[in-house]
Parts: sequence; C-alpha cells; structure tokens
Amino acid sequence: MARPFKDALLKWSPLVLGVAALAALLGARIARGEASLGFLVLFVVLLPAAFAAALIRWWPQHRRDSEHLDEGIDWHRTLVLSGAGLLLAAIITLLLGVAGPGAGLGGMLLVAGTLLLPPAALVAALGWLLGGSGSLEAELEIDESIVLGAREHWGVLLPPMLVLMLAAILALGPFGVIGYGAAAVLYLLVLPGTGVGALGAYLNTELALTSHHLLIARGLVRRRVQRRPRSQVRACGVGRNWLGRLLGYGRVTVIFTDGSTVSVGGIADPETFRRQVAASELPTAP
Repeated sequence: MARPFKDALLKWSPLVLGVAALAALLGARIARGEASLGFLVLFVVLLPAAFAAALIRWWPQHRRDSEHLDEGIDWHRTLVLSGAGLLLAAIITLLLGVAGPGAGLGGMLLVAGTLLLPPAALVAALGWLLGGSGSLEAELEIDESIVLGAREHWGVLLPPMLVLMLAAILALGPFGVIGYGAAAVLYLLVLPGTGVGALGAYLNTELALTSHHLLIARGLVRRRVQRRPRSQVRACGVGRNWLGRLLGYGRVTVIFTDGSTVSVGGIADPETFRRQVAASELPTAP
C-alpha cells in the first residue's frame, strides 16, 4: 500500500499545490488586513512548492535503470529543479505585482517576488554543487588508501548567515529608507554571492593524506583535485584567527620540496592533519 500511495502523492501533488496557491491568491485579493497578508504568505510558499513538484514530477530523468531508482532521492536533481521552481514562482509573482491587482496587494506581490530570488539562486547552486562534489576515495589508485582526511568546517558558512542577519536588522530596525536600501543590496546582491561561494568551499574542499600522495580538492563552481607525492612534502603549518581557534578550524599550508606552497582555509581540526603530515614527512636528499 505504501508504494501506490507514494506514486499517487507524487502524481497529484503539483495539481493540489497549484490549486491551493490560486486559492490563497484569491483569498489575499478578497480578505483585508492581516488576513490578506496571511493568504499572501501562503501563496508565496505554495506557488514555488507547486512549480518544484511539477518539475520534479515531469522533468525527464537521465537515469532510469532500477539500480539508480533504488538509491533514494537524487538530491542534485531535486534541488536544481526546486531552485527552478522558486525562480519561476518569483517571476510570476513579480509579473502579478506589476499587473497590479490592487495597490496594496500589488506592492506586496512585488516584495514577495523579489524576496524569492536569492533563495532560488542558493537552492539551485546547492543542487549544482552536490552534483559535482564527491569523495576523494574515487581518486585513489588501485594500491592506495587514505591515511587521514580533512574537510571544510561549517564555519565557512557563517559569512552568508551574518549577511542575512545584518540585512534583517537593517530592514526591521529604525533606519528608514537608508536601512531598507542597504538591506536590499545585502539580500539581493551580497547574500547570493557569499552564499554560493561558501557552499562551493564547503562542498568541494577536502584534503586527504594517502599511502602515496597528498590529495587537495578545491573549487567554488567545479571541483578540481591536485595530487602531490608524499615524498615532495617538506613541511606543513597551521594558521588560525580568533574565530578559528574558538570553533576549531584553520588554514593548512603545505610547503613542497620544489618551493611551491598550497594553502587551504577553513579546514576542521587542522592540527591533527598537520601532525599526521609531519609524522610522514620524508627527509630530503642532501
């Protein structure tokens, strides 16, 4: 019974959500005061959900075989299409606001459509990045194994969180038009940029010390893996600011025998990685 119910839910959810979104818009049009605002908020939530459900339900899948269908949720596809649903909802909401179904409601629709744009960019970016990220185990050679791995700390996600918090303070505080303008710039321009950058660093950055190599994976949009033999490692150091010392992350810098260096910031528990690299350093030839 569970499978037929799930299939029916996936089949009819776009239609149900779409009808509910239209009903909420009609309620916002008819109602007054706080009730109208409540219906508008419901519309802004239901419309992206309806578009996302429709895209997830009907957008062609590239992998149809049973092996992949049994893997569970394809988060890459789900998040990318959810971001597309948010973007469609934002465009339609903005168009409805421009059409002007009443001065008050039209203005609220314009604001709501504008507020949907950064989440659309961030959700789509998260889906895209999940599709390109992966484990360094896939980069290992046949006779190679990982001795110690290190990933990015969640602290790299703090900048977009702080940007969002500051935008909310400026918008809700007693700062007038200047506060609204600064909040709009932070929310519409700075938040998507810092958010995509932080997500890219968090999902794509990884260090691994293997039995033969030092692997360094980095990249904001596309993950790239650098492979250096362990015999070329001369030294490894760690740098931390006050926040890194407080939360437990830092910058790992590796110096190689040819004089080149690689520096990767935001690594969780960097001291453990440094000690392991130091223990495996090979003496250089005289």
